[in-house]
Amino acid sequence: MSTAREPDPDGAPDRVPSMAELDAMDMAEIAAGRTSADKHLRDEDPGPPPASLRHALTVWYAQAALGLVSAVYGFVALGTIGDALRARLADGVVRDPRNAAPASNIDSLSSTVPPVLLVGILVALAVQYPLLVAIARHHSRNCRNFYVTVVVVTLLAIPVGVDLLFDYPQVPTVLTVIAWVQFGLLVLSALFTFRRDVNLWLPAPMRLRPGRTTGY
Repeated sequence: MSTAREPDPDGAPDRVPSMAELDAMDMAEIAAGRTSADKHLRDEDPGPPPASLRHALTVWYAQAALGLVSAVYGFVALGTIGDALRARLADGVVRDPRNAAPASNIDSLSSTVPPVLLVGILVALAVQYPLLVAIARHHSRNCRNFYVTVVVVTLLAIPVGVDLLFDYPQVPTVLTVIAWVQFGLLVLSALFTFRRDVNLWLPAPMRLRPGRTTGY
């Protein structure tokens, strides 16, 4: 886009606007566009949330229940899990000292890592729920994107949690099964938010306009 030349207040015939002036003009246009878009969205009723969002929330409730079961068991059996992790770390020092945790850190790791992971389960649930609800409540595509981002982070953490919390002979195998079922339900909940009816119901993503560049 060619740049407009403005009369120079000092009497020069014309001048090229500075980058600061062009940026200010771009920001003003973007702000005006957002104000207009927000007014349009307020005036236009998007209608009730699509069924897929309700299904996403229902599936989320199911995986949250499983997550709570895992967390409750983990806190109840925290001593057993800590002892099992300590034994695993000590065995790693004997078998492969180069790749194992330092022997001096075994006690601190075995007493710190399990409660941190268990609290992480509760934090993940506490963050996911308001974001998922906000998608329908605020008709927000950004909330959908944030929700999916948190889900992806949680999915990456679940295998680590399964290995460090439940993959021991002392822990019932059903806890590992519960964690992987939770993994699948969380994936399903996120996929529901990308269904076609949800994409059509949510506002269109705001497209960035190319910025002005100065010409010579």
